[in-house]
Amino acid sequence: ALCPFHDDHNPSFHVYPERQTYRCWACNEGGDCFSWVMKTENVAFSEALRMLAERARLEMPKTARSRSGSGQSKTELYQVLAWAARQFHHCLLSSPEAEQARRYLTEDRGLSLETVQAYGLGYHPRDWQWLLERARGVYRPELLFAARLVRQRRDGSGYRDDFVGRVLFPIRDVRGRTVAFGARVLPGDPEAQGPKYLNSPESILFAKSRLLFGLDLAREAIKQAKTAIVVEGYTDCIAAYQAGIRNVVGTLGTALAEHHVLGLKRWAERVVLVYDGDVAGQTAAERSLGRFLAYDTDLRLLTLPDGQDPAEFLVSQGAEAFRERVDQAEEALEYKLRLEIGRYGLETVRA
Repeated sequence: ALCPFHDDHNPSFHVYPERQTYRCWACNEGGDCFSWVMKTENVAFSEALRMLAERARLEMPKTARSRSGSGQSKTELYQVLAWAARQFHHCLLSSPEAEQARRYLTEDRGLSLETVQAYGLGYHPRDWQWLLERARGVYRPELLFAARLVRQRRDGSGYRDDFVGRVLFPIRDVRGRTVAFGARVLPGDPEAQGPKYLNSPESILFAKSRLLFGLDLAREAIKQAKTAIVVEGYTDCIAAYQAGIRNVVGTLGTALAEHHVLGLKRWAERVVLVYDGDVAGQTAAERSLGRFLAYDTDLRLLTLPDGQDPAEFLVSQGAEAFRERVDQAEEALEYKLRLEIGRYGLETVRA
C-alpha cells in the first residue's frame, strides 16, 4: 500500500499480520500497534495504551490519578457527559419544547441537519429539574455535579440543572469525547438569564486553555491541508464547516494559550488566526502573536473587512472568497508592522 507517513507514489508500505508489525521500505517507518497510534495520533505511549485499551474494551488498571477530587473516575465522567449530550441532542431534534431552538439554528443560522448532527448540537428545556429527572435511577446527582452538568442550590437543599433554556454546543476533546458544553441563550428570549454565551465550569476533564472547539472534526482536514484556521467561537467554526471548510477550530471564549499553540503544532505546519474586523478582534490578534512566535510557528493573521465575523463573511461573500483571503493572510510580523505604522507613522523619533 501507499505509505501514510511520506509522499508515496510507489506502494512501499507493508503490514505483516503474523508479526503484528508494519514497515515502509522507502522511509523506514515501522513498528507495532503502539507505534502506529503514537505516530498517527501524535501521542505518548501511555496515551496510545489507553486508546487501544478503550478500543479493545479492556479496563486499564486503576490509579490514584484516574479519579477526580470528588471521587468520581474519569470513565464515569465521560460516560455521564456522553449520556447528557445524547439527551440534549434528542431534545433538540424531536421535542416540541425545542421548536424555537430549531428555528434559530436552521433558519437564523442556516445550519443543515447534517451539520447539527455532526456537532451534536442540543437544547435544554426551560425546566430546572429536566436533566436530574431523566438521570433518576441511572446516574447519581453527585456524578452529574462532578461532571458540571448541574449546580448546587444556594440554600443547600440539593441540585438544579445548568444551561436551562439554551442551545448547547458539546465541547469535545481531540478523540471526540464530550468533556463540557457551551451554551447560548435564544435571541429574544424574555426569560433569558446571564451572559449570551457561557461554558461549563472547568473540571478534571475540561480546561478552556487546553481545548479548541471542533478539533475532533477538523483534525484530519488540518493534517491534509497542513494548515489550521482558528476563529473565535462555536458559531464561526460551525459556519465554516457548513461551507465546506473543514480545517477550522474555535477558541472557547479565552485568548489563545500555550497549550493551544502546542496542540496545533501537532497537526499543522501553518496556523491562520481569523479574527473579527472590529477593535476587539484586532486586540485579540495582537495578544496571540507572542505565544505563537515563541514556538517558531508559521503564523498568519487575517482580519475580515467591515467588522464582519467569519460567519457573516461566509454568508455575504462565500467559501471561495474566504479561502482566498486565508491564502493571502499576512505573516505575523508583517501584520504587526502594518498595525504599528498605522498607529505611529514613520516620520517621528517615537515611530
